[in-house]
Amino acid sequence: MELAEPGLTSFDETAEHLAATRHPDATVRRTAASMFRGEKALRHASELLPLLADEDHYVRREALWAFGTMGPDVLPLLQETRRTAKGKIRRAALAGIVEVAGPDAVSAADRTMIERYIQVKIEEEMYGTEEMHLCGGWFAIRTDNQAAVLEVCGLQNPAPVTKVLGGAAWNNDHHAWAKDDEHVRCARVYVTGAWDGWTLVFGEPFAHAERPVHEICAVLSTVFGEAHYYGMSCGDGWTAWCVAESGEVVRYYDAFKPEEQFGELDVEDGRGLPHDWSDENDDLDDIWATEVAEQLSVNPRYFEGDVEGHGVLALTQCGRTYGSPKGFLEI
Repeated sequence: MELAEPGLTSFDETAEHLAATRHPDATVRRTAASMFRGEKALRHASELLPLLADEDHYVRREALWAFGTMGPDVLPLLQETRRTAKGKIRRAALAGIVEVAGPDAVSAADRTMIERYIQVKIEEEMYGTEEMHLCGGWFAIRTDNQAAVLEVCGLQNPAPVTKVLGGAAWNNDHHAWAKDDEHVRCARVYVTGAWDGWTLVFGEPFAHAERPVHEICAVLSTVFGEAHYYGMSCGDGWTAWCVAESGEVVRYYDAFKPEEQFGELDVEDGRGLPHDWSDENDDLDDIWATEVAEQLSVNPRYFEGDVEGHGVLALTQCGRTYGSPKGFLEI
């Protein structure tokens, strides 16, 4: 079955796409779900509900994205389904509510249920290692006092989260580039538990997010003695690190701003810097932020080692003003 480009341009096309959502092949169902986007798809929301509980993960994901584009008018349908339906579709409706309107739209009973489930998953995480997808920047602060980090950074309403959920929130938020989602990038921060004497902060820890990271590191190190910043991209070759001690930045490097670098680190000796394509650098292996972090603090690529406590998602002033970002996240 051939499917047209998204747009729902005619009754016949729409009927064909709706029929395809019930096709036995998951790829066809997934493609059909991708045809429904925007407020025009709202009138077909009831017929698309089963896709939220599809047996295929990618079909469910496409369906969530479709509902997320329909706007707030689809929320009553999802809430009614959550109240009256049974089985998988009832559970799927909860995911739809969070995707469309965020955790603030969840009922008190469901919020309690989610919090209990998170606590169970946090305990399970103590016996395993979780890999974190790193695509962005984070701070490493030399302290095991999570409460002090929250206070200094002006973060409030901390909610316990698993490592998976904290990482998913960070990746979701700082990849929100739509103009209407500008506040999402500064709304909440993921703060880890104490990890070998370090606490990691993923997100913008201060309301003044435009402040250079080396200045933020300097401020944090004034309070905690030592603070680092690390950055990694998922494909364009960007990496960065900054080390501050007692209010002074001793090293700052950004692969995309090499002219602004200053200082040096022993860990860099015998390694090349990623921006340097000179002949003298040809025989050297480049060093990256995760390698610097592993030597000087902790590498969050894998959460392992002596981790105490659990992470939290906390709201910045931006988040307290605009509310928690929408979007379903894995727990």
